[in-house]
Amino acid sequence: MLRKLIFILSLLFVLFGLSSCIDLVEKININNDLSGHYELKLETSGFGGFNFGGDMDIPQINELDERMNLLTHQQGISHIKKNISVKDMQFSLSFDFDDEKSLNNAMYALAEIKPNMFLKKFLKIKKHKIIRPNLSPYLQRIIDDQEFREQIPSTDLLKYVNYKFMVITPKDIKSVNGERAMIQNDNRTIISSYNFKELIVDKANVYVKIKM
Repeated sequence: MLRKLIFILSLLFVLFGLSSCIDLVEKININNDLSGHYELKLETSGFGGFNFGGDMDIPQINELDERMNLLTHQQGISHIKKNISVKDMQFSLSFDFDDEKSLNNAMYALAEIKPNMFLKKFLKIKKHKIIRPNLSPYLQRIIDDQEFREQIPSTDLLKYVNYKFMVITPKDIKSVNGERAMIQNDNRTIISSYNFKELIVDKANVYVKIKM
């Protein structure tokens, strides 16, 4: 799913010559029983509620929408909500998950990946720790397999697209490891942020480990 989002974001820059920032925000709220809520959304600045007008037919958007429909068949996933509108610059996806396994299986389904014993988990959720593995090598592999680098209009434009990863924990955080991970004032939220150039070109390490 991420490769389609990257393609769409790059396409929007080309079509509209955007110079404002776009944030792709991934937020995970974990409950005491280790169930939780997942949300992925675009946040834009500089053009607010600007409407590009007209209907836009972008095949990748339709494919992405169909892929998200697969969540309705995923065990342990509920309360699915989505909103995709290119002309309004709207994209959001959210759902509740019962446990670590259901969250990871949902992300595998969205990424069109079949789970196996050698596959890294999207997120490890335990009673006293949460781990986000470094998924950068997977992203690089996807980009190379799909020959996406040739579709990037300019690596400089990637600086205007940011990826923010947020986790809200069920209890106070004791420590966090991660190059960009920062504990917020409530002591239950961590945020790490990278621009897409750092992710795609510089191959930034997005590993995060939270101890509670």
